[in-house]
Amino acid sequence: MAARERSNNWVWKHLLKLDDSTVQCNIDNCNKTYNMTFDRSKGRMIVIIKGHLYHEHGKYDEEDRLKWENDNDLIWRYFDKEGLYKEKCKFCYDSLSVSYTPSLRDHLRQYHRQKIRAGVRKEIVDKSLSQHFEIYEKEFYASCKRCNHKMDIFYGTDALTHHICLKKNRLRFGQKSEDNNVNKMTQQSIVTENTNTSSHHDDINNQSGNRENQQR
Repeated sequence: MAARERSNNWVWKHLLKLDDSTVQCNIDNCNKTYNMTFDRSKGRMIVIIKGHLYHEHGKYDEEDRLKWENDNDLIWRYFDKEGLYKEKCKFCYDSLSVSYTPSLRDHLRQYHRQKIRAGVRKEIVDKSLSQHFEIYEKEFYASCKRCNHKMDIFYGTDALTHHICLKKNRLRFGQKSEDNNVNKMTQQSIVTENTNTSSHHDDINNQSGNRENQQR
């Protein structure tokens, strides 16, 4: 926590503390105010303020820029980065200037739930996942039929395909298929061997019959 606060020192240089819960941007008489009542919302508000400082005043920290560019959050399945603290929605193609990732999630849940649900449903069908998981489309989660572990599917089905139980099930299914193939090959070999043996016996019987006829 202390390290994080030190990394945000540059933000506080551009803020004026009005009271215990309110700060104000002090750049060029901007006077934009922010309320940080709870410690839990303080981190969120700092990120929002960073977005304000960048978009309104061109102020940013190089470390923050690198973190933003290298962020691999699942949210980027549905957004393209257009620059620092700027995104384009892949569904509606709206450009957003949002620095706080959960705000992007709010956009998705408010405007694109049906499209996301349809995409996830298609993945589940294409990958035959319903035979291994109970799917709860409305709530966007799935439960493993083997261990009951619950997984979020709002951002796709990767968590399901990498779930250990699914791998075990597929290995077991693969082993059963291999055993079935071996059994089929063994059965076929027995049938072929019996056929060959029967033919050999027929040949011997025919040869004996021919010799008897010649002796007569």
